[in-house]
Formats: sequence, structure tokens, C-alpha cells
Amino acid sequence: MVRGVLRAAAALSPVSRYAVEGPSMEPAYHSGDRVLVDRVTFRLRPPRPGDVVVLRDREQRDRFLLKRVAGPPEGTPPGGLWVLGDNAAESRDSRAFGPVRRRDIVGRAWLKY
Repeated sequence: MVRGVLRAAAALSPVSRYAVEGPSMEPAYHSGDRVLVDRVTFRLRPPRPGDVVVLRDREQRDRFLLKRVAGPPEGTPPGGLWVLGDNAAESRDSRAFGPVRRRDIVGRAWLKY
């Protein structure tokens, strides 16, 4: 199991469901939590620092990661975002794989249940 990975429960729709696996976003999100993801908001506005997003894992394109937007880092191409897990000791995030392209972001975590 890769830490901070999400499993998709729905295909391409305005809202998708995901299950959280791993501790990378603790204490805000725990393994076993379910998340509804809004796939429309970022078509209307760019991701902002503080937004929790779902993005495609660069190493395994069929997997998804849940991370918080920290902002665009200096020196990154336009549209690049820095994303971090809330639990730094257990997170594989931009500190490991660098900035994320906006097109790799699936949507905004909207509701945890």
C-alpha cells in the first residue's frame, strides 16, 4: 500500500467518491475515511493554498493521492503547484516528486464522511 493513496469509486462525473488509504493526511483525513471530490470547481478557478485536492500519482497513473495545496513554488512553470501531506513524516508529496501540473489534479476534496 502506498501511503496517502485513494481508491476511486466513481468514474468521470461532476462528483466522485474516493476511499483514503494511509496516514499521509492525518489528522484531517484518516485511513478508511471516504471523500467526495468536486471535479468542477477548478474549471472555474485555480486551486488555492489550503485546498485539499486529489491528484493522479505520477508513478502509478491508475492511483490517486490526497494532498493539500501549499502554493506555486518559486521557479516552477506556470500552472505548477506544490502539494503537501498534512503528516510530513508519512507523506510522499512535492518534497519527493516536485511540483504538480494542474492537469494532474482531478478535483477538490469537498466532503469527508
